[in-house]
Amino acid sequence: MSRSTRLLLVLVAVTIVESLIHYTDNLLRYDDYTVEDPSVLGALVRPWVIPVSWVLFTAAGLIGLRRHRAGRRRESAPWIAAYSASGLISVLHYTDISVDDLSTFQNTFVFLDIALGSALLAFAIWTAWTGSEAEASGSALVSRS
Repeated sequence: MSRSTRLLLVLVAVTIVESLIHYTDNLLRYDDYTVEDPSVLGALVRPWVIPVSWVLFTAAGLIGLRRHRAGRRRESAPWIAAYSASGLISVLHYTDISVDDLSTFQNTFVFLDIALGSALLAFAIWTAWTGSEAEASGSALVSRS
């Protein structure tokens, strides 16, 4: 397994665990994250959206990981970028509420989500940028065997 695949595997695994905790907290303490008169963006999020979006985002991450492991790096990049949105959207928690409205636990997981989403997006961009070179060198190694 290549170093980049190991890194992506760790990023995806950590993000799955972290986001499961964060999204579960969002669902269980939904009222902590919402206000009576939400913004347009805040009004889009209903309790049922949370588990559905977690499943869809996680599926995108796993598809990206599988494609990357199969050597289809450039093809994996959009899937990984889509998965990164699961964390990057956490910044939207603060459109209707402030940091002070959430507990330390909640803020920790919001910020971890954003950090992991940023790392996944950086990985996706790097993969898209270098994907064809790695795929070409990988196929050259296979043809020499």
